[in-house]
Parts: sequence; C-alpha cells; structure tokens
Amino acid sequence: MAVHSEVITAEKHPWRQVSRDEIDQFVRSLSHSYEVVGVQEKRGRLLLEQIEDPTLLRLEFPPKVHSPKKYLFPNWDKLFRFRMAGPVLLEPEQAAQPRVLFGVHPCDIHAIRVLDDCLFEGEVDSTYKAKREVTLIVGVDCVPDADCFCTSMGTDRVQSGFDLFLHRAAEGYLLQGGTRRGWDLVVRHAPGVAGREPARPLALQAKEAQKKLQFPAATLPSVLADSYDHPIWGQVGEECLGCGICSLVCPTCYCFNVKDKLDLNLASGDRVRVWDSCQLDNFTQVAGGMEFRTSQADRQRHRFYRKYKYLWEQRQRLACVGCGRCIRECLQHIDPVEVLNKLHHERAFPEAVGQPGQEYRPLQAEVLAVETLTPQDKLFRLRLPKPIDFTPGMFLQLSIFGLGEAPFTIASPADHSLYVEIVVRAAGSLTRALHRLKTGDVIGVRGPFGQGFPLEQFRGQDVLLVAGGRGLITLRSLLLTILAERHQFGRVQLLYGAHDDAVLLFRDDLERWQQSTDMDCRYIIQQAVGDWYGLVGDITLLLRDLDLAAGRTCVAVSGPAGMYRFTNPLLFRMGFREEQLFLNLERHMKCGLGKCGRCQINDVRVCECGPIFSYDRVRHLREAIER
Repeated sequence: MAVHSEVITAEKHPWRQVSRDEIDQFVRSLSHSYEVVGVQEKRGRLLLEQIEDPTLLRLEFPPKVHSPKKYLFPNWDKLFRFRMAGPVLLEPEQAAQPRVLFGVHPCDIHAIRVLDDCLFEGEVDSTYKAKREVTLIVGVDCVPDADCFCTSMGTDRVQSGFDLFLHRAAEGYLLQGGTRRGWDLVVRHAPGVAGREPARPLALQAKEAQKKLQFPAATLPSVLADSYDHPIWGQVGEECLGCGICSLVCPTCYCFNVKDKLDLNLASGDRVRVWDSCQLDNFTQVAGGMEFRTSQADRQRHRFYRKYKYLWEQRQRLACVGCGRCIRECLQHIDPVEVLNKLHHERAFPEAVGQPGQEYRPLQAEVLAVETLTPQDKLFRLRLPKPIDFTPGMFLQLSIFGLGEAPFTIASPADHSLYVEIVVRAAGSLTRALHRLKTGDVIGVRGPFGQGFPLEQFRGQDVLLVAGGRGLITLRSLLLTILAERHQFGRVQLLYGAHDDAVLLFRDDLERWQQSTDMDCRYIIQQAVGDWYGLVGDITLLLRDLDLAAGRTCVAVSGPAGMYRFTNPLLFRMGFREEQLFLNLERHMKCGLGKCGRCQINDVRVCECGPIFSYDRVRHLREAIER
C-alpha cells in the first residue's frame, strides 16, 4: 500500500542550503494549511506537540522525546459514533486532518515504515491509512544517547520514508527532498529556497552508539529460533513488573483494544480504539477467565519474538528500531540489548481516504428468538440483513452499543441463509446485556471471521466429533452441516462431556441425535447434581471400545484446553495421524482482522489462520495445546 508520492532523486531536485530563519518562515507558512507538529520545550520538558510559534521549534533534541506514533496511531482513536435513540444509527468518523510531522529522527522514520507494513498488510486498517496518507514527514538528524542502539539495528540513518529531511551543516542546514509531495511544499511555502542554487549532497553519515549488539541484527531470528525454552525468559519475567510501559512508549507497538465510550446522556457514544499491551494481565484472557500467556516470563518472551523474529520472517524487517525508549522508561531497567547479547554469546551463532473505521462498523441484525439452554447459557436466533457464507468453526462479533463487542462461535449449519444461531454465556457486562435481549431487539454483527473445518477433506470419510463443555457449540454447527448432506459422509459419531447435568448444552438435540439412525451420539457428565440416569465420568471413557477405522476417519475436537492434554494422546494411540485431527483453538479474538494482537499465539494470529487447525499445523504452539 503506497502512502507516499513519487520518490525523487538528487538529480531531479538537488539539495538546498537553508538557514534557521528560513525554516521558521517555512513552518509559519505551512501552519496556514497544515497542523504542524514538532518538538518544543514546555514547563521544563521536551514535548512533541502542535507548533504555534515556529521560533520555539527544536531541531536538535535528545532521543528521549515520545515518538510521533501518537499522531498516526493515537492512544485513543474514534472509529465511529453511534446513537441509540430509536433505531441504532452509526455515523462514520470524519476525514483525517492534514498534518506535517516536523523533525522526525531516522529511527522513528523506520518505525513508521514498520507500522505501514503491519497495518497495511491484509485487511488495510483504514483508520490508520486515513491519517497516514495526509501526513507529511520532515526528518532531522540526531545524535544517539547512552540508551540508543540504533546503529546496531541500521536505523541511525535513512534514505527514504520521508518527504523532506534536514541535515545539520556548518552554516544552518541542508534540505533534502524525499518525495514529489514534499518538494511541492518547498515550492509553495519556501519558493526562495526552492529556486536557490543546488548544494552539494551529503553522504549518509555513520553514527556512533555506546550500546551495541555484538552480532549482526539480521541473525536475530536465528538467535531466537533455538531460545524458546531458555531460562533467561524466567529471569526477565521475575524482574518485570508487568506495567506495559515498554510497549506503550515503543514507536512500533500497535496492539489495541476496542471499547464503547458512552456519553453522559447514555443515548449515544463512540466506539474507540485504545492502546493495549501484551505485557498486561488479561491481554490473552479467553472465555471462562483462563489466560494462555499467564506469566511475565511468557509475555516478555512474546515481546522479544514479535520484535526480533516474527516480522523479520514476514517482511525481512525487524520491529525494533533501537530508539532506547523501552530502556529509559523501564522501572526495572530491563535492557533488550543485554538479553540478546547474552543469548547470542551462549549459543555462539555464526554471522550470517473514504470512511475511516468502516471495517469495524457492524451490520444490524434482528433477534428472532431466544431460548434458555442452561441457567447461564442462552441461544439467540438472529436474522441478518444479508446472507453470509461461512464454514463451521468461524465466528461473528456481536455488539451491544455502549458496552462493546465480543466474538461468538456460530452454532447453526452453514446453509447460506439470513439466519444464524449464537450461544451466549452470561459472564460479564456485555454478555449479561445480551441475555436481556428479547424478540425484536437489534444488535450489531460483524463477520464472519476466521477459518473453519475443511469440509471437503471430511467428505467421503467417517467423522468423529469430540466436544467438551461449551465446545459443543462449534461442533453443533459442523454436525448440523454434515447431517444436511448426510449422503456425502461415512459414519458419524459424537462424543460429548460436560461438568454436570446442569450445564449440559442442547439437551433436546442430544436426545434426538441419540435416537437417530444417521449417527452415533454418546454423552457423559463428570458429576450429577440432579436426577441423572446417564453415564458419569470423564469424556475419555467414551473413547474406549469405539468401533473406528482410524485410516478413513477425520476427527474434530473442541473444548477447554485442559481437555486436549488428555484426548489428543488417546486419539494418537488409537492410530489417528496428526493431519486427521482438527482442533478448535478459539481465543479472545477482539478485532477479527488480525491487527489487535490479542489472539496471537507465537507466530499465529488465530482470527486469521484459525480458530480451526489441523494438529500438524500447530504442534509447535505449546501455549495453545500443552497448557
């Protein structure tokens, strides 16, 4: 996704000598057409803010200033506005304001290119794109301080990614044009400079930083590849306070949460995106309150792998620019350079503009029916404004305006109709609000998202479905889809286990399936709390004495992560191969677009690649299947 105009060369637009007074006049003229943002000193602090008086603009300043990320990816960003008086009305956010970031250090220019890579990848983040496309970047050189390690990351200098660049010279500055759009600014707002005789271009100046990696940065993915279980993560985790400041000051971190902010009248509000951090508690919390990245050791390891391994494997670019902000601000003085140098030393690796936010705007669906399944669970039948195509295992995002949205697996068959069924367990404010819905009410729906079960691989095969607890919701969609095309499948068996008879889902369905000649249905509970005359015990009991031909059977498993530790080894001992076993690795998939980072497990974003995976694709994801 291109966000710059044509890149220009020194031959087309040579460099120009410019004085500080001319820079002030240039900024003053720009301010009539753009919001100009730069570094200035206020109340004894250097702040990156809108420039009102160009004479206060600082062009030489230490790297301690916060990054310009907050103007492209703000910590609080409105996606759209909603009004709930009568029918829910959704109002798009206004177009972004044209802006010039004046005085951006080379490391931060590299950081913006990282954000471009990540937020333009796949489904383009239109809210970021709207700001990015109307923002011009004027770079300025800097001197590394004691915490910078930009020279090791190759980000101490830059050849592109800016519209204009200012280099310190013996007398004043040398102005370098970077893009056609940037040079047009000079022509319009500083014509005297544009028409001046060309100056001799400067060669890229190498800088010297005290803090350095002891090996080439390009080998970082190799350093980390064999370090997943290294004890250093436990040591760093012990030091870490879990405050998240390292992520929040980082110029390349973009994890976020989406929330609803109600007005005082409780009849309108904004759906907003706010910064989040993979270092904070509850970032990876899933349904039921469990977390799949529970310790600070796991979280710190994830942070390092995202910075120095995952993006390199995708883009041949690291997600760290060596600006040193995380080191300066860390209350425990955790230094990534020390961590990486230690890992390398021990292993001795060799060198080697539209409507911003529209993808977040839900459609509005009508509640046709509400059925109570258990004291905590209700099934909702929804009528959508248009049919959707999905495969069993995919999910929707449901919105209650004023409270937010959350992901829910589709429980109905994949029949390309206007109707879907969703099961909701009352656990928090949003789900309790959903439980209060009645027939005729309207809610927001986004999706479907994710990858479901590969039905074509199931056709012509016997099918074994193993469900635990609420995992039956996902497998119900698959089973109903199979039964609608029963002649295309072999034997169908369903094994279902629940904690007790009070939380048993779809009782009527289970009884009907048990009596059906189209399938074999068996279910069990761990303990009986009422009148129960069925089987009592663990779900693994149902796997005994099954009449199965493993070579011609596909297996779908859906349930709590703890169940997988027991069922998967049993299934492998029964002769099933890894590529025959499909797991539901549903996580807290907040945005549904692979952007927010909440569902990422190691190098996999569940909402894009899953939540349904064959075991051979995720055997390396120990966070998902071994905890």
